[in-house]
Amino acid sequence: MERFTDIHALVDAIERAHKFKKKRLSFMKRASVNAEIIRMRDSFDLLWRKDGEDYRLRNPSLSKGAIDILAGIFGKKEEAGAIQEADRALCAIDRLRFNHFLSATIASVPSVNHLYELFFGPGERLERLACDRIPYLERYLPTMGRIGTDMEALVLSKADIDTLWEMIQLFDVIRENLQKDTALYARFRKDFRGHYREGGELSILGYGEISTVMSMVKGRVLDRSFELQRVEGSKWVWKRMPPFPSREEVDRYDAAYREYRALLVAMGIAVPEQALSRFDYAGALTVYAGQARINPDFVAHVLLRRLDTENAKRLFFMVLRELEKVFAFNARGGGVRIGIDGQLSNWVLDSKGGALNYVHEGDGMFYIDTSTPLFRKEGREQMNPEVFIMTTPSFLRWVVRRFFLQEVLDRYYDLRLVIVDIIANLHKEQMPGLIPHFIPMANAFIDRLGITGGAITREEVDKYYSGDAFIWKFYQFARRIDRFITESILRKKYSYRLPGKIKR
Repeated sequence: MERFTDIHALVDAIERAHKFKKKRLSFMKRASVNAEIIRMRDSFDLLWRKDGEDYRLRNPSLSKGAIDILAGIFGKKEEAGAIQEADRALCAIDRLRFNHFLSATIASVPSVNHLYELFFGPGERLERLACDRIPYLERYLPTMGRIGTDMEALVLSKADIDTLWEMIQLFDVIRENLQKDTALYARFRKDFRGHYREGGELSILGYGEISTVMSMVKGRVLDRSFELQRVEGSKWVWKRMPPFPSREEVDRYDAAYREYRALLVAMGIAVPEQALSRFDYAGALTVYAGQARINPDFVAHVLLRRLDTENAKRLFFMVLRELEKVFAFNARGGGVRIGIDGQLSNWVLDSKGGALNYVHEGDGMFYIDTSTPLFRKEGREQMNPEVFIMTTPSFLRWVVRRFFLQEVLDRYYDLRLVIVDIIANLHKEQMPGLIPHFIPMANAFIDRLGITGGAITREEVDKYYSGDAFIWKFYQFARRIDRFITESILRKKYSYRLPGKIKR
């Protein structure tokens, strides 16, 4: 990989200058409310006495606070020089090379575009703001070199006095420039640090029916101090979400995403830490739902393959115990109702002993599928189902919306059907031998809680899976057709990763 040492040097210079800009802004903020400084500004011409060709302060006895402010705004030549050096480097940089650097270190194309635009996009972006500052700094730096904290020793020329007055006149312009610059760079810094990957490799951890889950497995990242750190595995996994039509919809989803987790945690269901990352470039919104990484060996459907029948039953019992918390919450009534996708791949054993072939009574469970926030308030879904329809091939959306959407959503609020789905998916996991053991446990659970719908039968489970498998096979087939049309006929980029053949 190309080293891009010149770009790294530029970013280092801008990072250093950013700290000095923030310091100067803090002094400017203090100057705006300091009575002593305001009086000096309003009587600027009366401050000076002529001493030959030089000018000195008539009254150099100022408070320490006022002296610090004056030195912070009009002095500190070395810091101002560092800002000027970074500005010159930025205004001279090869834009194409900078874009190549971003492309080489950031995996997401929308993220690359977003970060590039912060520097070189239309309007007042970082490059434009830097180029606007250079003429001012070239004029002001000589005077800045003469202003320190010893006001009695301060000697200025007539040109220096004129320069100071010009700086005072342009105070608001300079402050606005620095405010915009530091705000833009703070955005760049946050997003660049979060997505910078040097020599990184992504690992596809799994394919769902709709989305792909991925994580970084090695490379170098930037820490909070903007220092490169080598990592051999990220603590986060990320799921790319469907496209959102507007920022408002992202905000709505973000609020639901966070509230759903809070509701689950409040009822006693453990959920890993989660985050949301979003990018907006030229109107295209890309959103990733993140979650603290768990040990994939303890995901229930994976662990189940290592367990004997008795331990498999213990694991299923623990899932039922978690579902009972959802039942109890909904049974209380009120305006909020919780839905849940209870399939085994959404549960992770919190093993106290770390054994991969045994489920202990003291073990706990994590629920990990919070990226589809299933809860209703006064009967209304808090996520927008239309967003998730966007993953459906365009020629099928009206069919899904008209005939399937409501039925699919309602399943997650019917605990009996949630349990049927768990058991039926043992077919997909190639473990149908566990079905006769799980059905009696499920029926005892249903009977104890008084869940309506009657006992679950083997015939119902098999029929449910057959219908479910047909729907998802057809859905994936339609997505492959959609990809062919998009890429081969329309010559556009297809936005989704498709799984290989799913064994059912």
